[in-house]
Amino acid sequence: MTNIKVTRGHLKWAVDQENWDLLDRLLEIDNSLINDNSLFTDTWGDWWGMLLEAVYRRSVDGVRVLLKHGAQRDLARWGDGMSMTPMDAAEDNPEILGLLQNPEPPIYVRKTEPDLPGDSSKETSVNRQGEIRDATGLVFQIGESEDAS
Repeated sequence: MTNIKVTRGHLKWAVDQENWDLLDRLLEIDNSLINDNSLFTDTWGDWWGMLLEAVYRRSVDGVRVLLKHGAQRDLARWGDGMSMTPMDAAEDNPEILGLLQNPEPPIYVRKTEPDLPGDSSKETSVNRQGEIRDATGLVFQIGESEDAS
């Protein structure tokens, strides 16, 4: 077993890279942040989690990994705009919609055994954003060029 602490930054990076094998490995270690719906934003005040992002990316493998590890199928986007669930977003994608409608978790088998990530400044920024959310309930995007000092 490994001693890595899986962070929001690790999970977001894996999704951003569409590295579904890494995401699967990270969620095997710790899936406690799987339904964090403050990882992705449109900068207009809407926020959503990894499952909705995988649907937006039209990634069947991404949806499989997230459902395999217990992603909440009806977790809606939230913020200033209209609420949207993964089911709503997948209306025009029969394969993803089928995965979302099936109550059984899908099977996903990794094709590679990816190395676990270290921390980068972008991941640190995402983690700081999550810590602020946890402490205050407020969510806002921390700029990538913001100084850590």
